[in-house]
Amino acid sequence: MNLDTIIKNIKFSGKSDNREILNIAHDSRKVKKGTLFIAISGEKNDGHDYIFDAIDKGAIAVIANGRSPVTDTVPILQVNNPRKVMSKIAANFYKHPSKSINIIGITGTNGKTTITQLVDHMFRFDNRNSSSLGSLGFSTPTGLISTGFTTPESIDLQQIIRTMVNGGIEYIPMEISSHAIKLHRIDDVDVNVAIFTNLTIDHLDFHGTMDEYFNTKLMLFKNLKKASLAILNHDDPYSKKIITELKCPYLTYGFNSKSTLSVISYDLNMRYTKIRFSYKNEEFDIKTNLIGKFNIYNLMASLLCVLHYGLDLNKVIKSAENFEQISGRLEQFKLHNKNDAIIDYAHSPDSFKNILLCIKEISNKKIITVFGCGGNRDQTKRALMASIAEKYSSFVYITNDNPRNEDEDIIIEDIKEGFNENNYTVIKDRKKALETIFEIHKNKIIVILGKGRDDYQIIGDERNYHSDIDIVKKFLDES
Repeated sequence: MNLDTIIKNIKFSGKSDNREILNIAHDSRKVKKGTLFIAISGEKNDGHDYIFDAIDKGAIAVIANGRSPVTDTVPILQVNNPRKVMSKIAANFYKHPSKSINIIGITGTNGKTTITQLVDHMFRFDNRNSSSLGSLGFSTPTGLISTGFTTPESIDLQQIIRTMVNGGIEYIPMEISSHAIKLHRIDDVDVNVAIFTNLTIDHLDFHGTMDEYFNTKLMLFKNLKKASLAILNHDDPYSKKIITELKCPYLTYGFNSKSTLSVISYDLNMRYTKIRFSYKNEEFDIKTNLIGKFNIYNLMASLLCVLHYGLDLNKVIKSAENFEQISGRLEQFKLHNKNDAIIDYAHSPDSFKNILLCIKEISNKKIITVFGCGGNRDQTKRALMASIAEKYSSFVYITNDNPRNEDEDIIIEDIKEGFNENNYTVIKDRKKALETIFEIHKNKIIVILGKGRDDYQIIGDERNYHSDIDIVKKFLDES
């Protein structure tokens, strides 16, 4: 595709021409001969510092924001916001693939991954061509491939969607993070169905306030076309605010009997959940491997989505009952000393409450909670997470969880502010903390929060190998 075509309808200063562009990139390390390089400011690095490096590697045109060096080697086109323009360029370059596929965007503080995987599973169970995209990666015939983001940067996202379209995929259930909305990654993605899960305290290091966090999420729904559909959690107060901004139809789910899909009754235990639902004046039952009241919400959102696409209710019920627990999400292990371990990715106050309250409701065993907080991330939630852990646990272990470039002792002191009693201890080394807990405790439920299936610990700028799962497996009950 030539440069003039790629930047069509984009406002810029500088001189363009019809030179052929073979590749687009925002990372100078991915530049090769024939590349259009887009210089964007990242969290740590600024692409404008790498323009000459990109040219040396074969970039034949550059998009910049006015801070670029002066050179006549290649055309440098100046725009106000390279990141926003990058979304348009990526869509143009990959020929707007989202227009040829059903995009189901799931957003909210919690539940995105589970709903994405559930919807994908239900479509596949019905023999429909579906491929999920989110924090676990994107699904391919050979398994999940990690992207490193909940929602990839716009170039990678458009390329992935194009690959899926070319491969015959009809549906893409995908997680849409607030970062992705704010950073224009999905500006040029046509979303057919948008699902709102909930909104609770998280990411305030990035958004500043809850109002700003919500307004960012709201942008997804305000931009839905009239032919799109919104699926909203009726029990979350933010849904009312979303409804007032919609141009398209919407459906609701919740325990509120006025919801499109509502819960009549439910039965929770550690192995499964039974629920009776009401939908269109009919009642039906589902027994699912998912546990916890919060997962009932995830299941409802998924049901409404696939029913909207015409899947048979009886087949949907079978697919829900066939769905296995997601790796790293309330993943259970039986250990020696009659202990049980539960590993979950939870790293926000609301997700802590959901999981610990769920376990408290369905088990008589005492709870031991293990967690830390990420460095260079939202500091306001640290004490809240400690307070919630203390409320539902008989004892709490504070440890490290990706301290990054922040002093681990400062992170731990922030966490300790949330405790009212002394029913906690600090073991900074996460591996040592887990091994100690598994040896000294008996007949407990040990809840390990924060990392899920992640297999690394970020200390400084180093990513070191660490897996909660691998450590747990050394203490499995082999009897």
